[in-house]
Amino acid sequence: MRKLTGIALVLFFSLLAVSCGSKDDPQATAKDFMKALADQNYEKAKELGTENTKMMIGMVESFAKMAPDSLQDDTKVDFDAIQWGETKIDGDKAVCHYTDPEGKDEKIDLKKVDGKWKVDMKKDM
Repeated sequence: MRKLTGIALVLFFSLLAVSCGSKDDPQATAKDFMKALADQNYEKAKELGTENTKMMIGMVESFAKMAPDSLQDDTKVDFDAIQWGETKIDGDKAVCHYTDPEGKDEKIDLKKVDGKWKVDMKKDM
């Protein structure tokens, strides 16, 4: 019983650290965002984005609903295969670099909104 309580406490504090870290750490926000997309949790992805990002995720969600189930399975991203690189912070803007599962170098732009880091997708992406 004591061991189970210890495990539960470790899990609780780990989750607490991750959820609290997202507002101060742009890479944590970027990881949470990518995990939400990989899981096709569009509502969570929208919460982690700016207004531009919310609009773009809404479009992605609409397309995903129209796609056949077989195609949706083919487009899932292996989140664990993403390799995270450096994060550059410049005031209220940040860029997180990562390598996608196919080995392509990518980046995620973020900006601080009301003290929290939000993914800022541009329309030209």
